[in-house]
Amino acid sequence: MSVICIVNQKGGVGKTTTAAAFAQGLSERGQRVLLVDWDPQGSLTISFGINPDNLELTGYNILRSVIMNNGRPAIGEVT
Repeated sequence: MSVICIVNQKGGVGKTTTAAAFAQGLSERGQRVLLVDWDPQGSLTISFGINPDNLELTGYNILRSVIMNNGRPAIGEVT
């Protein structure tokens, strides 16, 4: 199993477009692909025709629910 991450701190550089196109290309070649959309805006989800507002659970909401306060300001923790 390979893991490919498409990251950049800056917005608007094409991360979502690249991820969607790359996943589509791999799937057309018979590869199994899992896309995880951690963006609270759900842009990747929307690009596949799914309205994130209609989802009961999202990856973003699940992650927010498991972040623990460790007593230090502005630092959360997931274990």
